Amino acid sequence: MALALAAMVVVTVVDVTGRYLLNAPLPGTYELVGLLLAVTVFAALPLATLRREHVVVDVLDHVLPRRLVVLQAGSTALFAATALGALAWQLWVRGGRLALDNAATNLLAIPLAPLAFFMAICTALAVPAMLAMAAASFRVRLAAGTH
Repeated sequence: MALALAAMVVVTVVDVTGRYLLNAPLPGTYELVGLLLAVTVFAALPLATLRREHVVVDVLDHVLPRRLVVLQAGSTALFAATALGALAWQLWVRGGRLALDNAATNLLAIPLAPLAFFMAICTALAVPAMLAMAAASFRVRLAAGTH
């Protein structure tokens, strides 16, 4: 993840320097930065999920009873795990199609299937973390209900 981010910086600096100082931009910058951005985002997904660093909007949390907030958190995490699982599956299917078509970027001819498979794997790795969050929320709900 950090390497992809650093590579984006290097590619951008080389492109801007070449463009404005040498009148020779780096060919394929748009493609490279786009691919590296996808790598950065999807590589961070499992870690962000595991660390519970996703954006959370808690507009009603201060108004609703604690047990309802906990139930909502567990239900939302369960829904998110389902959505992530569906996304991972569809990314894998898309990767298969890209591989069959030998799809590649226009200018640099970088194959797209490996990127789709990488994205699918990273998304799938976030699913167990989200399920663990759901289970933890429901355990809190059950523990609160016993007192």
